[in-house]
Amino acid sequence: MQRNPQLDFFRGFFILIITIDHFFSENNIIRKITEESLGWVSAAEGFVFLSGLTAGLVYTRKLIEAGPAYISRAASKRAWVIYKYHIILFLLTIAILFSHYSMKEFWFERYSIIFQKPLIALLLGGLFLYQPIYLDILPMYAVFMLLVPIVIKSFQKGYSWYILILSLILYLVGTADINLPFFTNLPLGQYFDLGTFDLFCWQLLFVYGLFIGHLMYHGQLDVITKNYGLFYVALLICVSLFFLKLFFADIDSNTIDLWLGKYAWLEKYSLVDKGNLRPLRALNFALLVFVVAFIAAKNKHWFTFKPICYLGLHSLKVFSLHIILIILFNPLKVYTNKFYAVPVGDELYFYPLATLMLLFIIIPALYMAPIIIKQRSYGLKTKANS
Repeated sequence: MQRNPQLDFFRGFFILIITIDHFFSENNIIRKITEESLGWVSAAEGFVFLSGLTAGLVYTRKLIEAGPAYISRAASKRAWVIYKYHIILFLLTIAILFSHYSMKEFWFERYSIIFQKPLIALLLGGLFLYQPIYLDILPMYAVFMLLVPIVIKSFQKGYSWYILILSLILYLVGTADINLPFFTNLPLGQYFDLGTFDLFCWQLLFVYGLFIGHLMYHGQLDVITKNYGLFYVALLICVSLFFLKLFFADIDSNTIDLWLGKYAWLEKYSLVDKGNLRPLRALNFALLVFVVAFIAAKNKHWFTFKPICYLGLHSLKVFSLHIILIILFNPLKVYTNKFYAVPVGDELYFYPLATLMLLFIIIPALYMAPIIIKQRSYGLKTKANS
């Protein structure tokens, strides 16, 4: 089965968008265009979903060709690789943060535990109990990879509905944002930070991505991708949600209480919260995925631009390097923004120096990731990496 370049394209594209959004300031006009410009959907959702979809394709094939024992070993090795990347990133982050006073001045608020208790931060980071900003994606990905063999075997045995329903139940539990105060009573509990993304919620994207990948391998998506009726309905809802966000942006600022204010427990519940992947956001993403998949299936030569595919092909290395670049260059970006800014709207600016830094330093560096990070074989060939 040949590799699908469209999957590489979208993973590479999402990494580029994530890099832009992580680097540019919130009042940068470019970030306003790239960040959730098609509705309540970000590149992070796409990246996690595609990681699951690609794993579904790869490990379904490996299950059939090599058996269940092989995919268990392969998934464990992949999770171990991701874990090692996480630890190396953590160590490099600590080194960068302590490298210069300007780094401490800029990052102290977001990495205060690292500055105050670096050994504790490293210990908890290795246990996934401390996941500060930018260091919270790979731990989630590693955990998900450990679930891949169980899920794929269940799909292959015909237990798909059980897995999908269980995933949905876990999502509903997570999106309810139930607080677990006993965590703070554990040793070092005051230093715990489980990251921006709720694991129970975001597993929904990965598991359903696995399912779609499983169906793709068996050629069972053709009926759906040829259904014009579903496509037009999904497109209409996506367009409606786009304008809803455009003209009623405050819906993502905990304003559901204006509609259901008499229920006190709902007053701070946002339908589009990203960390908990709330229902309207999940629906928006699912419909947008269907629209894009429908178009991509009809135009297989679209979304195959090789430079973007290259980033997707080496997604783990590229994503990891982008984190180091963001931590390293963000303080410099803020410093250069003070020199020259072009106002382009209400509190929005275009920053020429930051843009040049992105175009001529950060993005070119991403293409060097496979060279900078030593190539090694970890059970699955590079072309089959998920």
